[in-house]
Amino acid sequence: MFAARRAGQWVGVFSFVVLPLLLVSSYYVLWVSERYVSTTQLIVKDNGNSQGMSSALGFLVPGAGGDSQDAFLVVNYIQSLDMALYLDDELGLSGYYKNSSIDVFSRLSADASQEEYLDYYRAHIGVSFDEITGIISIEMQAFEPQFARQLVEVVVRKSEDFVNALSNQLADKQVAFVRNEVERAQGKLRSSKQQILDFQNRNQIVSPEELTKGIGVIIQGLEAKLVESRTNLTAAKTYLNANSSQVISLQAEIDSLERQIEAEKVRLVGVSEEQGDERLNSLNAHFQNLQLDLQFSMDTYQASLTALEAARMEASGKLKHLMVVSQPSVAEDAEYPHKLYNLASLAVILLLLYGIGKMLVASIRDHRV
Repeated sequence: MFAARRAGQWVGVFSFVVLPLLLVSSYYVLWVSERYVSTTQLIVKDNGNSQGMSSALGFLVPGAGGDSQDAFLVVNYIQSLDMALYLDDELGLSGYYKNSSIDVFSRLSADASQEEYLDYYRAHIGVSFDEITGIISIEMQAFEPQFARQLVEVVVRKSEDFVNALSNQLADKQVAFVRNEVERAQGKLRSSKQQILDFQNRNQIVSPEELTKGIGVIIQGLEAKLVESRTNLTAAKTYLNANSSQVISLQAEIDSLERQIEAEKVRLVGVSEEQGDERLNSLNAHFQNLQLDLQFSMDTYQASLTALEAARMEASGKLKHLMVVSQPSVAEDAEYPHKLYNLASLAVILLLLYGIGKMLVASIRDHRV
């Protein structure tokens, strides 16, 4: 009785522990497709010292908050469907995973969906970011060491393109905004110049201010002649008759000068109502306002050009690139699966399950008794 029970225990141990271990061991030794690993390390750097700037790719110093955020963008991109599909286009990755030379438990199903392909891809890569050092670590698994390295090289190249595209896009947006402001300022400057030209053509005056100064000089000259003529008339009346030709001539000259002075003053402060013209002083005030608008437009345009150049320099400093810290490696030994570890873990699990099963069976028998 005791011998039969003991034989039954050994049969149970063999069936539930030893036999599965033997089967798995045989699979690992005779059939399993070993996976090789290629690794590399990257760091994202900018082209200039842009610590005071902020952007979706604002890589500053290792460990900085913005740097962590930007590096995680790269990490997420490597794990994304876009990267998986790109690798499939470039290297035929899904077909490689489905190759019949790979054991049935390790390869991707021949009719796998896009989601299943992505899950399989993610299960065979490792991407992490060290916030202290700022280093992105990449691990790619493949069933041949050279293909694993090729995967890493393509991933690094595509990630570099991703970083460049993002940083260029952000830089272009910033410069485009400032360029639009330059174009607006340029349009206002042209409009101000055209308004001055229209004013000059409409009033047939190059500069009301210069015209006013010229009229003032003419009036001063006429008034000086008027004073001289009046002095001569006063002197002539002391020894000539009022009806003498000289006195009459001087008086006529004085009247003419007075009319000329009055006419020039009319030009200065107001002209014929029939012609509907503006007063010269009003024209001068209007022209000065146009000149102020032109000067403001010129200053704004110059400031916008300066801002555009500064934006270009700032954008150039924000451009990012991936720097390879360690080159992709070529493995000499397979990394996966961890055969001894997996077998030991399986043995522990099987023994635990067998022990639990034995206790349950013993408990049930005790209750029956």
